[in-house]
Amino acid sequence: MNSSHLLSPNRLFTLYDAGEITREQWLEGMRQHFLLCFAEIEQDLSDPKMAFLERWRCRAAAKHLLKNHTEAELREVFMALSFMDDFPPATYLWNADQLETPMYCFLREKREPVIRFTDIQISRMTAKVTIEYGNLKKNERVQERIGLRRDWQGIMVVESRD
Repeated sequence: MNSSHLLSPNRLFTLYDAGEITREQWLEGMRQHFLLCFAEIEQDLSDPKMAFLERWRCRAAAKHLLKNHTEAELREVFMALSFMDDFPPATYLWNADQLETPMYCFLREKREPVIRFTDIQISRMTAKVTIEYGNLKKNERVQERIGLRRDWQGIMVVESRD
């Protein structure tokens, strides 16, 4: 199942709440997310050793990210990214504000679609994120540099994309 066309659940709910999509469209979008989750669960159950290795790699990557930044800072950046409509990794970052979800759950090192944060610089008012996502082959991945800033309410919002 392709996740690149899915809006994140929080974005779907925002559109539904604003009246921009119908209840049926909202439910269909959520159904697609559930099907994507079930497909990944089936994949993990069919090959538990690979699932264990992926979890281990993602935990190491999360630990590396947490060396330079706090968990709250990273979750705030992930949530800002999850509200982007034309950003495929938003499908996997949408629940970053849920503290009971471990940080490594938002990363995908060797499972397609790969989501890897190669550089993150977070200051009080701004953040710069370099992210690679997409294919397992490094030369076929999309690499983006995304700039974020705080708006007048103090919420991180996307300012630029390269």
